[in-house]
Amino acid sequence: MTYVKEHWKYLTSAGGYPGIDFLRATAVLLVAFFHFKILPIGWIGVDIFFVLSGFLIGGIILDKVKAGTFSFYDFYKKRALRILPIYYFIMLLCFFLKAGGVFDFVGLKSIVSGMLFLQTTGPYFFPSFFAINEAYIPGGSWSLVIEEMFYLVAPLAIVLVSYLASKRMWLILIALLAAFISGIAVRMAMTAGFAPDDASWHFASFIQFHSRYDELVAGVMAAAYLRFSRDVKGQSSWWIAAGIALTFLFMLYIVGKPEFLAKPFMITRDTIWLPTLLGAVGACFVLGIYWVPLQAKPIVLLARLSYPLYLVHILFFEITNRYSEVGVLKWMLEAFTYQGRSIVLISVCTFLSYLVSLLVEYPFIRMYKTNKDSARETVAAVTT
Repeated sequence: MTYVKEHWKYLTSAGGYPGIDFLRATAVLLVAFFHFKILPIGWIGVDIFFVLSGFLIGGIILDKVKAGTFSFYDFYKKRALRILPIYYFIMLLCFFLKAGGVFDFVGLKSIVSGMLFLQTTGPYFFPSFFAINEAYIPGGSWSLVIEEMFYLVAPLAIVLVSYLASKRMWLILIALLAAFISGIAVRMAMTAGFAPDDASWHFASFIQFHSRYDELVAGVMAAAYLRFSRDVKGQSSWWIAAGIALTFLFMLYIVGKPEFLAKPFMITRDTIWLPTLLGAVGACFVLGIYWVPLQAKPIVLLARLSYPLYLVHILFFEITNRYSEVGVLKWMLEAFTYQGRSIVLISVCTFLSYLVSLLVEYPFIRMYKTNKDSARETVAAVTT
């Protein structure tokens, strides 16, 4: 019982940046509403997650590098304890619930690829070798591949840039800005030989690390700016206004292309600049509301459950879709509107995510929740 209370306290304790909790809760709801077909534009929740991860993880690295206490071993150990238990647990559920417990050579390659976070990078660079059966892979895990690549690259890059810049934050900001802008050039280079209607645009330029790293860099840049500027809080209204203006530009674009609302995977050339725009939107809102005391318990709870809820709701959606004409699911389909049924299922997913957090996630979090520094990392954003 003490353990359950301790876990509940973790789930309902606001982080150091209360506005970030609000953005995390918003992001996971957007993604859930998208997958359950309530909000067609909800896929931008993943873009928000990338910026938040860059902001929180990048900020932790910057602080520890500046203090001279950064440890690669500690960083990767804590990331592994935070990410892997839930991810591997969902992979196990996929094996039994999606793949039916079938174990063949393709299944083995898929499982190993998934465990090493190579399920998208592998087929892109080595298509003849990586034959992936999606039944063995957690849905939405392409975003975790991007996150893991960021965790591999970011510490090395930030430590190196900080050393070369002699820890002068304005030089670090310039380097981050250059990395952020480079995202457009990299996407152009990686898709230079694609025909305008080639379906590979989305795979090559929207779900790979080299195609989304600028959104994570945008978050790191926001973290660096917060540590460089003397009065970011006083600038909040300007940052929020900039975020609203950029969001308005994005909405003009998306309204003009209604087919992307129904099938965002059809986006082709637009993927060259779209992540850069969404990264800028996220960074502006992060700097605008990071301090705002949005600490209602439901918000904090959703923020803490965002990682398990992200993976659980996609698997749950896939399974319930498969058996939508059976038993209680069939009754719900007949008794509720589609939106009403989706809200009920998302509520069930939230409860299941609580159980996953209680039984799978939190035991590992306790392993590194031992001092003030790691307590801050406990509430760091992970995607998603």
